[in-house]
Amino acid sequence: MSDLDKPTKPRKAVGIDLGTTFCAIAHIDAYGKPQIIPNTESERITPSVILFDGTNAIVGTMAKQNAVAEPEKIVDFVKREMGKSKSQFHREFNGKIYSAEELSAIIIRKLKADAEKYLGEPVTDAVITVPAYFNDAERTATLHSGQLAGLNVLQVINEPTAAALAYGLDKLEQEQTVFVFDLGGGTFDVTIMRIESNHIRMLASNGDHRLGGKDWDDIIVNWVAEEFDQLHNDNPLLDLQSYQDLYNRALTAKIQLSSRSRTTIVHSFNGKSVKLDITREDFENRARHLIEKCKTTCEIVMQEAKLDWTKIDRILLTGGMTRMPSVREMIKGMSSVPIADDVSPDEAVAIGAAMQGVLSMLGEEDVLGERILPQEVRDRFSGEDGSLIKVTNITTHTLGVVLWDDTRVEEYVFPMIRKMAPVPVETKNSFGTAKANMKNAIVRVVEGESTVPAECTPLGICDIELPPFLPKGSPVELTYTYNENQVLEVIVDAYGRQNRVQIARNTGLSDSEIESATADLLQITVL
Repeated sequence: MSDLDKPTKPRKAVGIDLGTTFCAIAHIDAYGKPQIIPNTESERITPSVILFDGTNAIVGTMAKQNAVAEPEKIVDFVKREMGKSKSQFHREFNGKIYSAEELSAIIIRKLKADAEKYLGEPVTDAVITVPAYFNDAERTATLHSGQLAGLNVLQVINEPTAAALAYGLDKLEQEQTVFVFDLGGGTFDVTIMRIESNHIRMLASNGDHRLGGKDWDDIIVNWVAEEFDQLHNDNPLLDLQSYQDLYNRALTAKIQLSSRSRTTIVHSFNGKSVKLDITREDFENRARHLIEKCKTTCEIVMQEAKLDWTKIDRILLTGGMTRMPSVREMIKGMSSVPIADDVSPDEAVAIGAAMQGVLSMLGEEDVLGERILPQEVRDRFSGEDGSLIKVTNITTHTLGVVLWDDTRVEEYVFPMIRKMAPVPVETKNSFGTAKANMKNAIVRVVEGESTVPAECTPLGICDIELPPFLPKGSPVELTYTYNENQVLEVIVDAYGRQNRVQIARNTGLSDSEIESATADLLQITVL
């Protein structure tokens, strides 16, 4: 019996697209084919909405349908709050305070349970996707959510990378550069990927994690509210139930305007009503600033990649908002590059995540010498030479250290790992102590493109005790290591002493809180 034929504990990996408005989950079947897993309601995508009902948490369409009747029990758009501490964002139900991680974990538990029921086997592992422009805190919060839901999170990967993997698996022999435009319900990413020689790698990425379909919805909501206020001198947005009802109507109207030239909204509140006829042209004029934001981001990422449109072979559209005519017209106006039409905007990210899950497990096989997956799956995910498909991401933010400038008599940020560096990456540098007789070397780790510390996001501190009586400028070696999950480890070396710290992000839960939160979430029945 060869090492790869040794029996091992059964494992099943899935890919999860943890979206702002909708989620999807996928797996790779025994023949290496990607499949979307429908939920228990037989839907291929699940609304990212939670309804709290006592000790029950109802996730999905039923929760969304009850949003108007019981808006105070509803949680939605939680993805926009990922990475925030509990003091910055929380929701309270039944006397318990929930962080963004815990709320997202409830959604993932629903996806996990539905997948296990459909597949007839336990789901143990997952790859979860995030917007490429998510920062460290947001990525770590997503990782925590998967762990809280009872999953071994193999990797947290970028949504455009997952979409490119879903698109490119069957096209590895066709060298091409793909422009991935990902506009979802709450986040926006633009990423350029290169597919060549059994390798998919990210060239450049930019985005806005607070731009998405909700911003278009809010235009209609505020439009109707203004008309109502002018007609009745009353604001229908001050009542939570009225707001939720109007939001649902606005969402329906937005979808209708993607296929029709006009629609009508009727909204009632406090015994009064307003009727508003909306044309696609008027709506697009009001949303023009949002389209311009998208266009500007596209131009920025092309500049960062140092490419012009003649070097792009395909445009890949993902996220439900890419169905809007104004979005497609904007993209066609920038370039004559053909749009790939062989992937679903709603499903590509989850499918790509499932593929990455398989690649991770096949990599484990090679390291451990244990068979985890069928040979048919390995064949599907290998090149002609038998080597596994390789996926390379890049850093989407610069990671730096705060130093002291004697000349200017002020602090500044020195970039240790620059934006667009291939991941994983390790970099070393040596710095001198700022003054004589320092007791500790304190390393302040920040994230951002500015050289001004106040304009960057603080990530954490790593320090080391120094020997006494050192002169100014005594050497301290600093190492930054950034892994595939884009988790940062900092090592400080000085005079035979070393301190190694995995930077703790300012997320809603500390390591000690994760354990107790896992137990607390088990008390909730997810439906």
